[in-house]
Amino acid sequence: MEQMKDMLLTYNEYNSELGYVQGMSDLLAPIYAVEQDDAIAFWGFVGFMERMERNFLRDQSGMRNQLLTLDHLVQLMDPALYLHLQSADSTNFFFFFRMLLVWFKREFEWPDVLRLWEALWTDWLSSNFHLFIALAILEKHRDVIMGHLKHFDEVLKYVNELSNKIDLQSTLHRAHALFRRFQRTVEAIDKKQNFPTPTVRQRKPASKPSTPGNASGSASGHDRRNQKPTSANAPESPSEAVNQERVISPELRNLLSRKVDKLDKTEVKDHGGGIGS
Repeated sequence: MEQMKDMLLTYNEYNSELGYVQGMSDLLAPIYAVEQDDAIAFWGFVGFMERMERNFLRDQSGMRNQLLTLDHLVQLMDPALYLHLQSADSTNFFFFFRMLLVWFKREFEWPDVLRLWEALWTDWLSSNFHLFIALAILEKHRDVIMGHLKHFDEVLKYVNELSNKIDLQSTLHRAHALFRRFQRTVEAIDKKQNFPTPTVRQRKPASKPSTPGNASGSASGHDRRNQKPTSANAPESPSEAVNQERVISPELRNLLSRKVDKLDKTEVKDHGGGIGS
């Protein structure tokens, strides 16, 4: 513990613009436990923090952006679950704050944390694959959430109590499947939006003999009410309406990238650096 404290104090001096923030010790501990060498562990931690700095900004803009992206992701992938979370006042996804902040360090058993981090560090599918891990956890428990949890505090309590009860293997498989489905969804929406909007030609009504009360020869109000809508103006099915409303936000599109976004140091100054624990 003393050696870890010294490394964190050293990092506080090394990255003085950010400083030390509560939660950094969770990121250092696995690295130090594996390396068992102060210098190697410190520089490994420095490299890890290059991608995790955004989580620890004073204004929490980095965390807010991830939670916003998760909001968009759930809304796209599971609209029914999203509507339920909305009714439970839980679409801020604050119940995932700790998980995302320290990369599920407190949610899995120790060996699983090491394996999960190794998988996430590969950036094989996405540099933000941890958001699909979060989505996989949510999807695993959607029936309980939708069937029994009606308020924010209930959702928060339930998710917090999942700590050390999550199976990593099935979660990774589910996250992988969700990512592939997300890819296909984005491709389908992009393809649909690239098609030109069909032009509907309005047919002129056939001329009819003038009748009393209908001097213009057009169909009477009674006749118009009894006309069946054509395929051009028929209302769409609910599923078609949902698909039309789907929009791939910049945050969602960024999930397809394997590039790790690193914090611009000028950004840290603008955001006011870190906060003490």
